[in-house]
Amino acid sequence: MKTLRPVALLVCLLVCSVGFTGGAVHALTPTPAVTASPTPAATPTPMPNQLSIFTGGCWLNARPCVGQTMTARIAGKVCATDSMPLTPADSNRSVYRLVVPSRDIVPGCGSDGATIDFFVGDQLAAPSATWHAGTTQTMSFIAGPLFAMFGGGIEIAAADHTAVLAPYVNEKACGYASHGFVVPDLYEAIVFSSQQESGCGIEGAQVSFKLLDAQGNVIAVANEKGIWHAWDGHQAQQLNLTFGPVGGIRVGNIGTGDGSDGEGSAWGRLSILLGFVGVAGAALGLALRRRAMAR
Repeated sequence: MKTLRPVALLVCLLVCSVGFTGGAVHALTPTPAVTASPTPAATPTPMPNQLSIFTGGCWLNARPCVGQTMTARIAGKVCATDSMPLTPADSNRSVYRLVVPSRDIVPGCGSDGATIDFFVGDQLAAPSATWHAGTTQTMSFIAGPLFAMFGGGIEIAAADHTAVLAPYVNEKACGYASHGFVVPDLYEAIVFSSQQESGCGIEGAQVSFKLLDAQGNVIAVANEKGIWHAWDGHQAQQLNLTFGPVGGIRVGNIGTGDGSDGEGSAWGRLSILLGFVGVAGAALGLALRRRAMAR
């Protein structure tokens, strides 16, 4: 048997492989390469010089903006939002915090000198502000009618601790107030304008303060009076209040309703009268003695 030549051997191998595969030549499928998952790009933290921060108090129709949503807008674009939750039970203030980014972070937002308008809900608040990079500004914003604000010390009789403090303009109740239950303590009063309630405050109007019982009866009137000026968003007008009962100075426990009130009051007046008599008598005796010595 003759040895197959290399060419014949190659032809034989080709024919045999075709026979085994049914006459079709199949190309080998390459193993797909493993693709690495891309690492998500980290969101850059804004630098302080890319932000302008505003914080302070907010008032809507002469009341704190509790539960309202406040927005900062530049040329109509909302650039910051803060929903003001309920304040603690012992506070009558609402506090907002708005972080307004630069236009490099949010297109259309802050640039140095840009005017920012503030809204409580859909109502425009005053004043507007100016965007400055890297600053924190403390401002109070008022939406709705203006109002006057008074504050200071309050001194009332112990029996009147639970009384309601109310501001009045021309004998009309015009607003609300809060005070503590320790004497002397502090109070704060908001006095409505005539724009909010007819017959209430206008510039220069006199404001008086009264204590009311649970039935709304006046039990005491403050000795001091204030003048209505629209609050400027900064300090309240300082006015310390002292009270006496309606129609005169409190002596004894007048107004508690028990039978001892009149008796206590009478003895109190008698003791004051005797005190005056005693002082006058002593002075008269001293004058007579000096006259006798001079003779």
